[in-house]
Amino acid sequence: MHWAGETVRASENCTIRLIVLKDGGSAAARQSVLEVFHRLGTTGEGIEKYRMVALDVPPGADLPRIQKLLQHGAAKEWWHWEEGCVTAAWRAAATG
Repeated sequence: MHWAGETVRASENCTIRLIVLKDGGSAAARQSVLEVFHRLGTTGEGIEKYRMVALDVPPGADLPRIQKLLQHGAAKEWWHWEEGCVTAAWRAAATG
């Protein structure tokens, strides 16, 4: 078993987790979420067991548009979301 001991160098990427509510978090719904966020510069993966999508958001992605879409989808009850790991640039985009 391997364990991480320390961060050598921060990646400047953010991790955002979504629980997909639309269509019961089906595979098609999770894939749709991944595709729409991919257009804004993210990558990610879906996790069937938890109806979850994890997004990897690099610093060059459109942070303000990603945040706006996250809030819009939550308001429409398409998903719940949370910040797993965020950067100063992510926080600045939220207040911008």
